Amino acid sequence: MQSREKEKEIQKVKGVRDIVPDLDKWTKSWMGTKEDFEYGKKLVPFMEEFIKYLIGQNSSRKTLKEYIDYLWLLGGTIIKDVSIYNEYKTEPLEKLMEAVEGGGCLPDGDENMTARELVSLKKMCGEFEEFLQNLSTGKAGSGEKTTAK
Repeated sequence: MQSREKEKEIQKVKGVRDIVPDLDKWTKSWMGTKEDFEYGKKLVPFMEEFIKYLIGQNSSRKTLKEYIDYLWLLGGTIIKDVSIYNEYKTEPLEKLMEAVEGGGCLPDGDENMTARELVSLKKMCGEFEEFLQNLSTGKAGSGEKTTAK
């Protein structure tokens, strides 16, 4: 019975903008400088594709919401690091991969996260890492798993 409810819930979702109506505002929320804004615009498409992938995997709304929150935090953390270390010339995909490798980098405020939230963040980073690896090898969205870790 519960799986039917989940199916109906997922069917209500038509696209990323149904779940993340403020996605286009993420870059502005992360920025401190114009360069931050421009760099953030290059990160969002990868995150949007990952959200589409999660929708296609029939992730629950709860999981989608958590992962979306973590993606927003991850973007802010990346922009902060790029800005501090003046890494604007580093490819956004490379920065994303660095940020999610091995369970991910911890966002600002991580000391206020619960153990369950930290585990969930690590899981999301692992799934995002696998997605990005598949994307870079042309397998994204195929559901194929990578074997190299």
